[in-house]
Amino acid sequence: MDKALRLLEMWRGQGTTLRVNVCRSGIQQDVRSTIWEIRGTVVAVGTDQSDLEVDLQGADFNGDEKSGAHLVCEFPNGDRSSFYPSCSN
Repeated sequence: MDKALRLLEMWRGQGTTLRVNVCRSGIQQDVRSTIWEIRGTVVAVGTDQSDLEVDLQGADFNGDEKSGAHLVCEFPNGDRSSFYPSCSN
């Protein structure tokens, strides 16, 4: 969890535009924006508070943390969230 939050915080601090895909209970959401806030394990993505919040509590993390290429969060109930930096920043 700590490594994932550090990566997300780095992207937030750099203002990196991300392609975020969230699948909860079979419903998929896609957002292309920046991380505007991290509160504990909750990551807020979008242009304001009404956009998308992802709680990472309980997730298993996969991805390329060393190069910062992407982060995938998989939850025990089958939900999944992924964060990919966009090529055009």
